[in-house]
Amino acid sequence: MFDIRSEFSKYGEYHANRINIAIHMVFVPTILWTSMGLVTLAQPHALFEFPTPISALLSHIPGSPPVANTATLIITAFAAFYIVLDQIAGLLATPVLYGFLVSAQQYALSSPASLQYLLALFAIAWVAQFIGHGVFERRAPALLDNLMQALVMAPFFVFLEVLFALGYRPSLHRELRNEIGSRVLAFRRAAKNAVKPN
Repeated sequence: MFDIRSEFSKYGEYHANRINIAIHMVFVPTILWTSMGLVTLAQPHALFEFPTPISALLSHIPGSPPVANTATLIITAFAAFYIVLDQIAGLLATPVLYGFLVSAQQYALSSPASLQYLLALFAIAWVAQFIGHGVFERRAPALLDNLMQALVMAPFFVFLEVLFALGYRPSLHRELRNEIGSRVLAFRRAAKNAVKPN
């Protein structure tokens, strides 16, 4: 569960098509951002107080601090999981996640029409994802096999794809691509054998 090679390749085998990956690069962040906004609308008030050291740290970051609600807990759990999977990439992802959280919360709480726009964007993003899988990948989304793994890994998969494109850990990238290729080939062989007449 806490192995980057296993988690990335399990998710990646459902995302081997370049167009589907490109769709995910746009709409996975959209789903994450709108989800944080919708959770904040459902729970606009703080559930807890930040510990003093965290409050002191947040006071040095420009802008309003996040609302200490379920959205904040979710993003914190995501960041912790990503850091465990890959320390450097996880730490690089943390400020991005923080920016997503704060901007989504502020938009949700400040815009009168935020609910309508968030729901519309959320729906469009999911439709795009399913088009990516149905038309280009020609394989059901990972969430149909493992919902939690797919939802949690999706943002980190996208973030790592960006890092890999920038030259991050090239040997790991090659290793993961080879493993994903093997998994995709095994899936296609199994699917081909399944339709063969007895």
